[in-house]
Amino acid sequence: MKNSRPSVIMTQSREPEFRSGMLALHHVPLITTERLPFDASLLEYEYDWLVLTSRNAVEHFLPFMESVKFGRLASIGRKTSESLESHGFTVDFEPPDYSQEGFMANFAAHPGDRVLYPVSERARPLLYEHLGRQGCMVARINLYRPVDNGPSREALHALLLEAPYAITFSSPSGVWTFMNWFSPDVLDGMTVAAIGHVTAEALRECGIDSIQPEKETIEDMILMLEDRIDRGV
Repeated sequence: MKNSRPSVIMTQSREPEFRSGMLALHHVPLITTERLPFDASLLEYEYDWLVLTSRNAVEHFLPFMESVKFGRLASIGRKTSESLESHGFTVDFEPPDYSQEGFMANFAAHPGDRVLYPVSERARPLLYEHLGRQGCMVARINLYRPVDNGPSREALHALLLEAPYAITFSSPSGVWTFMNWFSPDVLDGMTVAAIGHVTAEALRECGIDSIQPEKETIEDMILMLEDRIDRGV
């Protein structure tokens, strides 16, 4: 990892599309995902809304998109929308805040709407319960689950020994995997960055303080770290 630029370990599942001229980015994904079996009869209904909240949800639900009838399509996050658009789908609703809370604050739910909601089995129940309280008939599919990406452990250990400037986390699942592999004290003296308050809370429960970008994207997290370098933080 010898490099004249400050090194940052990026632990999210996908390779960052954004490049940095200031930081040496090392992508070491902590988790991967696997599709789960589900009740296929749920695809036989006609839905007012299909809600997909991540690129992982898009990837795992894509084989079923043509076989389910839905009126409108909602997403959380620009990257989720871009993934859908790249496959020819039009996104009808995307909240300005890339979180369940942002979705709830901006989505106009109507009593009686049928909503299909394929998500990770570890997804927070917040949005599902909110739509139910609004009178929607919500069919939640536990579509996939995160699993430890075992091959990354050795590479991550080697990088940590080189005392990088920062490490980033993008999900609670990634935090839990890291803490299963290493002691929290390996992060002493390192800048820890998190995407989203839920990830930050998972770190806090492990005794780790973190910083977060205003917008929950990998690009904004990298820009935040670059700004800290500029300011000598």
